Amino acid sequence: MRVLATAPGKLVIAGEYAVLEGAPALVLAIDRQARVALEDSDGGDYEISAPGLGIHAAHGRLDASGRMRWPALEATATESLGLVSAILETLGAEDRPPPFRASLDTRAFHADGDRRRKLGLGSSAALTVALASAIRALGRRGAPSLDTLRAAHRRAQDGHGSGLDVAASLHGGLLVYRLHDGQPRIAPATWPQELQWCCVWSGRPASTSFFLQRLAAWRAQAPARHAAAMRELGDCATAAADATGAAALLEAVAAYALALERLAAASGLDIFCPEHRALAALAARLGVAYKTCGAGGGDVGIALTTDAARLQAFRQAAGAAGFPVLDLHPAGAACVQVH
Repeated sequence: MRVLATAPGKLVIAGEYAVLEGAPALVLAIDRQARVALEDSDGGDYEISAPGLGIHAAHGRLDASGRMRWPALEATATESLGLVSAILETLGAEDRPPPFRASLDTRAFHADGDRRRKLGLGSSAALTVALASAIRALGRRGAPSLDTLRAAHRRAQDGHGSGLDVAASLHGGLLVYRLHDGQPRIAPATWPQELQWCCVWSGRPASTSFFLQRLAAWRAQAPARHAAAMRELGDCATAAADATGAAALLEAVAAYALALERLAAASGLDIFCPEHRALAALAARLGVAYKTCGAGGGDVGIALTTDAARLQAFRQAAGAAGFPVLDLHPAGAACVQVH
């Protein structure tokens, strides 16, 4: 049997950070895909090849305690397969997957396919959804639940993250995602036809887990200031989730960007790194709204406007300043094919 699976990446339109406190997040699945191909194997091992990670035919297995072991790999390569280990360990706790050979491709999430130049479009969540779905299909089991997928992804992220990126990769489209008593609630949303957008890569990869750790440390040091910042972000996120037209959503996203700047100033988090500040200044001169997507500190930002000419001017100016403008489009749900 051969199984092919794909899952899309994501853009956080509004709600990053605040979603961890129960606020809604508006998240869009985009057409950068994680691709997985699985085949039955006669051996007892899991064989993984991942060109984007520099991994070729790595062999591992679940030990008696349910932990993944990669006996022939050095520490760096084992670390590169941390997400794969987390997925297999999580699925194995429910139903041990049969042996397989796997090819994993996340190069679409890196600039020029270079794994050192991460774009920040949710590659780990997309790979979690694609690989876990393919493994379940190969074992003739039902599709993994969002809870299982979130658990696998959080295991790989040291327990951090809301799961909004996993939900976007699984369901596709534009979603409103929020946590209620720690459990996800998801509702479909509609993108206003008049609102146009484009994404720009800052040229700097960033670590979401690092920023979340720093935020947690600031929360412990200054709980009142943290709570005030989260309330402001939450109000802006709610306005974005409730927006019913282009003007309302544009206003809410612009307000969220300003609230993120105030969070950065209060906490010391470098959300708006020099590259994002340069892009925001460029957007402001051209009358275009701009915000970081996700934790910030690098990765991508999004420009939004209802004026096509202004958006084109921003595209040209950002490209001339050396910032890659990404060709991104909305994407549908994850897909699994069995042959």
